[in-house]
Amino acid sequence: MSDYRIPIEGILMVNQFDYLSKRNVFSPEVEALVDVATGKRLTYRAFNRRANQVANFLQHEIGFQKGDRLCILAHNSLEYWESFFGCQKCGGIFSPLNWRLVARELAGLVNDLTPSMLFYDSELASVVSELKKEVSVDHWVSLDSKGTEVEGSLVYEEVVDNAATSPPQPVDLSYEDPMGIVFTGGTTGFPKGAMITYRQVAFNTLSTIRDILPGDVYINHLPLFHVGGLYVYAIPLFILGGRVVQLKRWDLDTIIEAIKKENPNFFFAVPTQYRMLMNHPDFRSIDFSNVRFLTSGGEPLPMDIIKTFREIHKVKFKQGFGMTEVGPGCFALDPWDAERKIGSIGTPNFFIDAKVVDPETGKDCTANEVGELLFKGPTVTIGYWNRPELNETLLDEDGWFRTGDMVYFDDEGYYFVVDRVKDMFISGGENVYPREIEKLLEQHPKVAQVQVIGVPDEKWGEVGRAIVVLRSGEEASEEEIIQYCSGKLARFKIPKSVRFTDSFTQYTSGAGKILKRKLREDFGNEEESPCQSPK
Repeated sequence: MSDYRIPIEGILMVNQFDYLSKRNVFSPEVEALVDVATGKRLTYRAFNRRANQVANFLQHEIGFQKGDRLCILAHNSLEYWESFFGCQKCGGIFSPLNWRLVARELAGLVNDLTPSMLFYDSELASVVSELKKEVSVDHWVSLDSKGTEVEGSLVYEEVVDNAATSPPQPVDLSYEDPMGIVFTGGTTGFPKGAMITYRQVAFNTLSTIRDILPGDVYINHLPLFHVGGLYVYAIPLFILGGRVVQLKRWDLDTIIEAIKKENPNFFFAVPTQYRMLMNHPDFRSIDFSNVRFLTSGGEPLPMDIIKTFREIHKVKFKQGFGMTEVGPGCFALDPWDAERKIGSIGTPNFFIDAKVVDPETGKDCTANEVGELLFKGPTVTIGYWNRPELNETLLDEDGWFRTGDMVYFDDEGYYFVVDRVKDMFISGGENVYPREIEKLLEQHPKVAQVQVIGVPDEKWGEVGRAIVVLRSGEEASEEEIIQYCSGKLARFKIPKSVRFTDSFTQYTSGAGKILKRKLREDFGNEEESPCQSPK
């Protein structure tokens, strides 16, 4: 019999959700996290100690308490994950920010969250310097010493390295407490912060066991400010004792090298990224022999991608559908149905109830009848941060969450999306909400009215197109309208083309609502791009 004994630090836990402390008991020497950018590799014991150091710094030096928010504006890194679990050990609410946003956009989110502190990396120091002028945050922490040019910042390695590795002070948490806040777009133009609870994380992990196994290896290139990067696979895999190979960002050559070196058991990317892999000169030599399945989401996976990977690499696709407020994984289409049910999002995950109703009457729809998708179950959010007016109507009288997605299910119970949430479109895996762009362009002195739609794009899947009605007597070029957005919106939100029209009258419903479906029919497929507005 082995003489192995659990070290005393391994049995000391902060709370029942202290996942790393529990992993330090069950598998202390198993490799937990690999940072590809730096080459650092952490076992669960080392990972837990680093998270303890973050937590002790937060509690003892900052006075961080349960419910406080910690914002992070950074690229994916080892420190990102240490910060996440350190915040969790304190009962804090981890609130990642999208580094693609400009300072103006970020200021609105930070002012909404009122965090105790904000962590950032040096590559984003110029944005942070602008942001610091717009918000009130007590403590700023640079994740590396190169970022100290932002006045008044602490340096992560100095404050964390000097903190104790022992467990921090215990915190009492429940399944209904929020673990994090992740922003999702809103039709009003201001993003909503969905609160992700420990209950959601637990049941999402149980649903994910349908796919992943203890000891699995996963290459995570998705941005950690998304639920996709943070919550879908990575956290369940940490709970199960697997290894997360973390990339700083999506990079084809780095991805291919990581697949070769780390031998992942499954792999996720959006369709645009799979097509980039297909077009890479080394595509045929990529070793997918250890991969049980490839998985995709965000938009329907084209048949040519499915067939190419199957024929060349003998690997099958699993597809899905998720949303920040629910799950985040909601539906799954298993590999054996990838081609037979092409275009379907599959069937609901294990702990999710779904139904389709007439959006006007609330009556249940039958097979092949289009209606609104509703969800119910333990994976539904408790609400949006600081949005009581929305939370009052978050669930209907029977406890169902209304998604705004129009879908139908076929005779076998497989679901298909007909139209996305409101008027949202997806560009390179990023959700883009037209109303946010429209509100900005409405401030242009020459613009009388504007509508934004998503149009097909070979590289990004979809990109924005602005349809503009100019003020009487004004002229403007396409470049002028696009340039107006520069510096005010993240690059992926900025329209890539502009169309001009005299009026939206013919695109307006009897109730006075502009019908974007009709706009897409008339303006969504033009290839010619007028450089000047009509005189």
